[in-house]
Amino acid sequence: MYRIKIGIVLLLVAGLMFGCGGDDVTTDDGHGHDHVHGDEGDDFNDAVSNLGLAFDNPVAAGRPSPSFSADISPVLTNRCAIPGCHVAGGPHGVDLRTYDTISAGGDDGAVVIAGNARESGIVEQIVQGRMPPPPSEPLEAAQIQSIIDWINEGAENN
Repeated sequence: MYRIKIGIVLLLVAGLMFGCGGDDVTTDDGHGHDHVHGDEGDDFNDAVSNLGLAFDNPVAAGRPSPSFSADISPVLTNRCAIPGCHVAGGPHGVDLRTYDTISAGGDDGAVVIAGNARESGIVEQIVQGRMPPPPSEPLEAAQIQSIIDWINEGAENN
């Protein structure tokens, strides 16, 4: 009887240890994503810090103003808007092929909030390393900073 109680306790402890960390979810895009509930903000802020990203005025900080056509579109079309990912009919209705489709958002609403990169879903996904999903290489910090700067400057079609 004593052995059963210890076994049950060990089973409960193991269940708590492995059950509370997160859940690997395969989304409609076929890619596995790790979702850790309740700490998205901490992960985001840690990733911002680790990547050396800034959510300030790029011009005032001495960074050039990015252009959608020259700086943002090439990154999104080469790394995100590829077959099976963020094209027409892609996951969550997010199509990153053109300015108009990006502006349209996805099933859950806007992915870009002009003037507010910190609240833009696309930035959160990229900064936290969810997009592009593994095994793809993450975007470079300079590419992410350009996206942040473009959004913070109004996400214009320039």
